[in-house]
Amino acid sequence: MSSEQKELTELQTRILEFIGESIEEKGYPPSIREIGRRLRITSPSSVAYHLRVLEEHGLLKREESLSRGMTLASPPNSLPILGRVAAGTGVIAAEDAEGHVSLDRDARRGADYLLRVQGDSMTGAGILPGDLVQVRRQQAAQDGEIVVALVGEEGVVKRLRGKGERSRLESENPAYEPIPGPFSVVGKVVGLLRRY
Repeated sequence: MSSEQKELTELQTRILEFIGESIEEKGYPPSIREIGRRLRITSPSSVAYHLRVLEEHGLLKREESLSRGMTLASPPNSLPILGRVAAGTGVIAAEDAEGHVSLDRDARRGADYLLRVQGDSMTGAGILPGDLVQVRRQQAAQDGEIVVALVGEEGVVKRLRGKGERSRLESENPAYEPIPGPFSVVGKVVGLLRRY
C-alpha cells in the first residue's frame, strides 16, 4: 500500500468510489456538479480540489478540457496486488501495485488489497503457494483469525493465537514452529483467490 493511499480522507475515498460506480453503471464518469450533489459538497471548486488530490495520488486521470474528462487509474471495483507475503519464511511486500484484479462488490469481501502467497505454511487452512489472499487493512484481530503480520520487516500470513503479550503466530503446517512476539498485525485475511 502506498503512503499516498493512506493519506486519503473519507470524503476523497467516497468520491473515488462514486466515480467508479458511475463508470460501471452508466459507462461514463460523473460531472463535477453530480459529484457535488451526490456527496453534498456545495462548491464546485471544493470538488475540483479533491479531484486534484486523487490525481496527485495516481488514483485518477483527468483531462481538464473535457466536462467528464476523468478515468480511474485502475478499473472500478478492482483490488491492487501489493506484492508477496510469505506462508513460510518471511518476505517483504512491495509498496507499489504489481497489478489489479477486478471483483464485484460481493467478491471483494471488504478487502483493501491482495497479496500473493509464497510458501506452504498455511496449506492446512487451504492457502496454497501462488494464491492471492484478500486483506482488509486493520491493526487488531481476534484469536483464531488469519492475519498478515510484520515480524521485523518481513510480512507473513499466519493464524493469530492468544491475546496481548501471550499472542503468537501459528502456521497451518506442522513443519513450522509458532512465532512469538513481537510482531504487528497489519491486516486480516478476508478471502482467497486461486487460479486453476
